[in-house]
Amino acid sequence: MSTIDIHVAAAFREVDAEAWTDVTTRSAAPVQYAPAYLRSYEAAPLSPFLEVRYLTAAQDGRATAVLPCYLQERPDPYGALRSAGLPVGDGPALLGHNWYCYDTRVPMLAGTPALRDRVLHRMLDTLADTARADGASTAGLVNVTEDDPVLQVARDKGWPTAPMVTRFQLPIAGVADYEGYLERLGARTRGTIRRYLRRAADAGATTVVEPPTPDVLKTVCQLTRLTAAKHGSDDMYPEGPFVDFVMGLGDRALVVRVDQGPETLAGAVVLLDDERLHMWVGGTPYATVDSYSPNYLLWATEIRTAIDLGKVLVEGGRANQPMKRRHGMNPLPLWACVTPVAR
Repeated sequence: MSTIDIHVAAAFREVDAEAWTDVTTRSAAPVQYAPAYLRSYEAAPLSPFLEVRYLTAAQDGRATAVLPCYLQERPDPYGALRSAGLPVGDGPALLGHNWYCYDTRVPMLAGTPALRDRVLHRMLDTLADTARADGASTAGLVNVTEDDPVLQVARDKGWPTAPMVTRFQLPIAGVADYEGYLERLGARTRGTIRRYLRRAADAGATTVVEPPTPDVLKTVCQLTRLTAAKHGSDDMYPEGPFVDFVMGLGDRALVVRVDQGPETLAGAVVLLDDERLHMWVGGTPYATVDSYSPNYLLWATEIRTAIDLGKVLVEGGRANQPMKRRHGMNPLPLWACVTPVAR
């Protein structure tokens, strides 16, 4: 039987970046696992962490799976774990991924189900051992899709698991243009969007899709914080780290804006990988302006951009179910698996 070894790195510079990229690219992992994202978040974390741990599993010396984890003083910033009845200790937790990632997985090249499960068992054992060594009270994974095999492996190990929130995803493979996308929607939603687009044009609103710059990101951050404040999470987007983090992403990020005259009415940052456009963060203080919704116009521009770039999926993130279902997004329930760590 082949051997499986786990290497734990305390900084991305200690990781074999070529091997990591091979695993994440060939397994079609999302942008949150790309070296650019991990390096940028390590340098400018939106939510400070105590330590970062990068786990790389190697089968007979060749990298076969990876997992980024963060030792966090605020292991449950949204209260999602406690609301799900999962154990959250009174100390820090070592969790994969970070809370800004709604797609936690263990990117992997292992071929057979038996080998896959062996790798996952070793990864979870190492995660718990590392958490113990780091003085954490809890270890686990958050924001895992309900069909991910890592959940069953966690259950086999006796780790508590529970559903937390719902993520939303829009398939756009085979959609030729934005009109083709609109034809997929219900008549009422399609009519609303077209009406808002006409009114926005009549009002002189314009949309911009561009590479990020610090000044524009400050504006987008302010808009994001205004929207997040409605849910009590505006502190998750501090301006300085927000700007530095997005700027560090390079061509993995774009800014989408809705402008009218000199004012930016709505703005967002979208993230890109080979298959997906991620509606990462954004906001607007306005429900309507001149009888149209800046938010609907922002969404229209993001979805049109994904179609124009040839993506197959638009990732809509968590929450705001009514808006996302109206736009044709499919729900994906997210689970967590966490375990107390004896210190």
